[in-house]
Amino acid sequence: MLSVGSTLIPVFYFQWILLILGLFKNKKRLALLIFGYLVTAVFLYFSFSNLFVKDVIPELNFRFWPKPGPLYGAYLIFSYVGLITYALIELIRNYFGRKGIIRYQIKYIILATFISFIGGATNFFLWYDIPILPVGNVLVALYTIILFYAMIRYRLMDIRVVIQKFVYFSGMAGIAYGAYYLINWSYSKFLGGSYNAKAYFAGLIVAPLFVGIFFFSNKWIKIFANKYLFLSLYNYQETITKLAEELNDSIDLDKIVNSIVNTIKETMRLNRAGVLLISEEKGKVNYKIAKVVGFDEANGISLIKDSFLTRYLQKTKKALIKEELSFLAKEANKTADKQSLEALERNMDKIEASLCLPLISGAKLIGMIVLGFKISGDAYSKEDLQLLEMLSKQVSTAIENAKLYKEVQEFSNTLKQKVDEQTKELRKQKEEIQKAYEVEKKANEELKKLNNAKTQFSLATQHHLRTPLTSMHGYLDLLLGGTYGKISKKIAEILKKLEQSTTNEIKIVNELLDISHFQIGKEVVFIKDDVSVDGIIQEAVGDVRLEAEKKGVVLNLEIPENIPIIKADLQKLKMAIYNIIDNAVKYTQKGSITIKMEVNSDKMLVIIKDTGAGIPKEYQKDLFDKLFERGEDAERMFATGRGIGLWITSRIINGHKGRIWAESEGEGKGSAFFIELPITIKSLETAKSI
Repeated sequence: MLSVGSTLIPVFYFQWILLILGLFKNKKRLALLIFGYLVTAVFLYFSFSNLFVKDVIPELNFRFWPKPGPLYGAYLIFSYVGLITYALIELIRNYFGRKGIIRYQIKYIILATFISFIGGATNFFLWYDIPILPVGNVLVALYTIILFYAMIRYRLMDIRVVIQKFVYFSGMAGIAYGAYYLINWSYSKFLGGSYNAKAYFAGLIVAPLFVGIFFFSNKWIKIFANKYLFLSLYNYQETITKLAEELNDSIDLDKIVNSIVNTIKETMRLNRAGVLLISEEKGKVNYKIAKVVGFDEANGISLIKDSFLTRYLQKTKKALIKEELSFLAKEANKTADKQSLEALERNMDKIEASLCLPLISGAKLIGMIVLGFKISGDAYSKEDLQLLEMLSKQVSTAIENAKLYKEVQEFSNTLKQKVDEQTKELRKQKEEIQKAYEVEKKANEELKKLNNAKTQFSLATQHHLRTPLTSMHGYLDLLLGGTYGKISKKIAEILKKLEQSTTNEIKIVNELLDISHFQIGKEVVFIKDDVSVDGIIQEAVGDVRLEAEKKGVVLNLEIPENIPIIKADLQKLKMAIYNIIDNAVKYTQKGSITIKMEVNSDKMLVIIKDTGAGIPKEYQKDLFDKLFERGEDAERMFATGRGIGLWITSRIINGHKGRIWAESEGEGKGSAFFIELPITIKSLETAKSI
């Protein structure tokens, strides 16, 4: 039986390593694992035969010392040299390819493996009559000790979650079994057994009584564990659903922020929690505290003034944990980054913050959630981080909608106030009555247009579509990721199609949101970054190439070498250039599309020329000013267009201090679109530097 157990060690170890490294779903590794189990099963089949272990004799102080058969050598080569070595190679490869806490987890697994397996290998010399004593056996104990340290220090396997569930389910199982044996004993003692008329009648009373006691006990164990054991027994889906419903039903920013802080603090049993939001005033980006509980507000301001923190959150879009900053600092390649990470760790320690969670809307950072420590003293687990990342998507959408609603309301009130003041002044002057009338009429028309188009359409549509769409996308991610269990291949294909449709719908809603910002004159924030325009073009061409090939349309790229990098908003510029290239493919039935770039001292020019439908002369003048309008030829060729691509593209290019225009000799004669961008952008009035 000892032999059977030891035979399974290598293949179990190999499977565990695949799970730790997230490689279990890799087809190549999974096939190798299955092969490993099949070969191990063959060895197990022969494990009681002389081919595997031919004899057991006393040796040293051991009563049972095996003598290997001919198959045992093959087993050692396959299992220990093959499976264990391959697992170590995967560990070492991932160690150099990973960053953060996972790298430290891998480091200690490698260390434990080397020490224990090298020590355990001394066991086999005497098997083959080689006079080397098994002195290394004691090193095997270090395997458990090292991994235990990694579990406590570096959250390996999140063992606390296992302990939490074990305590809870053990308590409930104890109550159920205890009640069963108590009832059974009572029936035998007082009713003469469990299978008679008295017992059946008593069951009508005992059964609902037991259900009530079981329900009360379930609730009591949770309360007891949360209050005294700090096991944080909570249900992810229940928490997310509850908060999502509250966020979806409200556009009051204060109410939303209160719900966020209170829900997270109570659910995870934290000592501190807060929400910090970005505010934009006169083109300048500032932070302000929306709500904090337990934090010193003055210290909170010192944290959000840390520009490195905001840059880091904008770049990674992931939660930043204080206890991992020291690991990141050790791995930093630049001295400046290392010093910034160390300073950030001291700052978070000063204000007693344990975690910073970014709030991302679209591609920009709109704020952050700052959390303190758990009352229990436990570290944040993977389960906690999954919950927080899911909540952050809901929170970001809800906050952005609430801020938009508040801004539009303030804008409408300001506009109305200005109209009233100007009208009152003009009415005092008899000679300007007509002028006052025209100004008032125009202002009222603009106010009505803003109220109807923006307040009714933008707010209602964006709030009631964007929030549930984001929630749908999040749940689809969880389903496809296996969070709720394994799904069949057919269902996975359907879910992927649904995920793509949801992504497209979110893209449409985001486009409408950008349009609304431009329409009401709200300053649109462009995030400056180093952008490769030729890279954007090549990516866009890759996206439309399949559709072009289906139609027989040839795509030609004429891009010179050494195209300079410019400062621009990557996401918005990508949208603009893709819109033009995508339109060229849609409205070109045959022929070719040529995309080329020209560069001079301070500007670059992108030219997209096609042999498609062309543009009638009467449409060319205001081609980029029409919104939700399309020509008859365009509707006939591509019925599902929305009529917003060129409008929003021109606003994006203008926002980058560039120009866009189109030329065409008329219908059926093709068209050429020109996008001119400055190579050096020293400053953008609407640019945001984080």
